[in-house]
Amino acid sequence: MASDLERRQFLAAAGGGIAALGSPRLGVAQSLGQPSAPSPRERLSLDDGWRFIKSDLPFPKIDGHEASYDHAKAGNAEGAAAVDYDDSDWATVDLPHDFALSQPVEPTANLSEGYKPRGIGWYRRTFALDPADRGRHLELQFDGIATFATVWLNGNLVHRNFCGYTGFTIDLTPFAQFGEDLNTLVVRADANALEGWWYEGAGLYRHVWLTKREAVHITTHGVHGDPRRGEGGGWTVPVEAELYNSGTSDRAVELRATVLDPDGRAVASGRGSAQVGALDHASASLTLPVSAPRLWSVETPTLYTLRLELLADGVLGRH
Repeated sequence: MASDLERRQFLAAAGGGIAALGSPRLGVAQSLGQPSAPSPRERLSLDDGWRFIKSDLPFPKIDGHEASYDHAKAGNAEGAAAVDYDDSDWATVDLPHDFALSQPVEPTANLSEGYKPRGIGWYRRTFALDPADRGRHLELQFDGIATFATVWLNGNLVHRNFCGYTGFTIDLTPFAQFGEDLNTLVVRADANALEGWWYEGAGLYRHVWLTKREAVHITTHGVHGDPRRGEGGGWTVPVEAELYNSGTSDRAVELRATVLDPDGRAVASGRGSAQVGALDHASASLTLPVSAPRLWSVETPTLYTLRLELLADGVLGRH
């Protein structure tokens, strides 16, 4: 029975590492550097200060050549998606926000949704970016929107998502404005679509984040560590990191990986390298040997940590 459990793989709930019952269990610490070093990246909450209205706001009618031309231009979204739209009479809400929850109970509404009408809602907010952020990779992270979502940034349609249970990311680097020029983020959430037979909520019911990294960086969810049992009680850990370069020049990078035991001691380390072209993806990989690891079980839920550092042209940055 124990050997069967050792072969069953599952995604570790915390840290995104891959674990097996009866195997060394890995969490992931991405690009942490030394404990005394400054934070390698910034992950800022965008939960506060949204404007909201529960209504399906129609877009202006497109009629004639000039209107068609203006509509087709990038950065020229219309209606409630426009940068200069007046939302001063909308409600102010903080996330997580479920606009179905505040609706009155209606006997004719779907009992599976708690007799709460769902519908469509719009969200808007602005945020500033420091001029020092120029040249960094900037990413929006939405943990979940119920249900069909359309996202605009600075008047540009940047994303559509069609599931309330999947988070998504948006590279805002090409659209970013800095200094006194505020960035306008707009979301239309259509919760009329149903995906389950339970109460699902509606709108921006999970968190929204702004992440700032170096131009050359490890992508979101871009780390894979897969412990595998070897001979003589030892294990190996193949490690792969997906990289992206949002800069304008090719970069040589070195990936440093360290496995830390539950007491924080380094038990294995190694290095890999890659060349990442401008505006291109690449991967760096290596394999770490771990001799006589303490195995994970229900009784002793041992957690090892995989720590990654990325050096671009020999410099450890905020990745």
